[in-house]
Amino acid sequence: MGSGDAWSAGPLDGTEGRAVLLRLVGTVEAVLLICRWCGSEEFEAVERELFCFGCCLPMGVPDGWEEGFPGQFPWNLEPSRAPLPARTPGSSEPGENRRCPEGHRVFEVALAFVLTNDRRIHGLTVGLRCPDDGWLHLYIDKARVLPAESRPHESEAAGGSPM
Repeated sequence: MGSGDAWSAGPLDGTEGRAVLLRLVGTVEAVLLICRWCGSEEFEAVERELFCFGCCLPMGVPDGWEEGFPGQFPWNLEPSRAPLPARTPGSSEPGENRRCPEGHRVFEVALAFVLTNDRRIHGLTVGLRCPDDGWLHLYIDKARVLPAESRPHESEAAGGSPM
C-alpha cells in the first residue's frame, strides 16, 4: 500500500521538523487519576463512568463534563478497535460494578489523553489496576473524543435518550 501524497513538501531541519511532527500526531499525556474534590486515588468503574470511592462523584468520562475535565468541551466517546464498556440501556439503576478476577471492585486509574494543539482532548485511554491484588485491565482503549452538541444529562432532561 503506497502512502500517496502524505509526505510534506520537503525536508525540515531538526528543530522545525520535530515541532511539525508533534503537531501532526498530537501530544500524549498520561496521568494517575486523583479525585479533584476529595483527593482519593481509588475509583469504582460502572458502565462507562468512574466514580470516586471517597466521595462517590462521577469523573465525567462518558460526556467530558466541565467539572470533571476543566477546559474541555462536552463530548461523546467513539470506540476505535476495542468496544467501549457496556451501558445498561433504559435503566435508571446503576449497572454492574467492574470487578477484578479476585472480586474486588475498587481500582487505581490511569488516563492517557491525546491532545490537539489547543490542548483539547482528542483521544482517551483508561486503564484500571486493582490495588489489592495487582490485576490490570484496559477499560477504554483509544476512544475518539468527539464534540457533542449538548451534555447527555441536558438532552435527557429535554426528553432525549441517554447515550
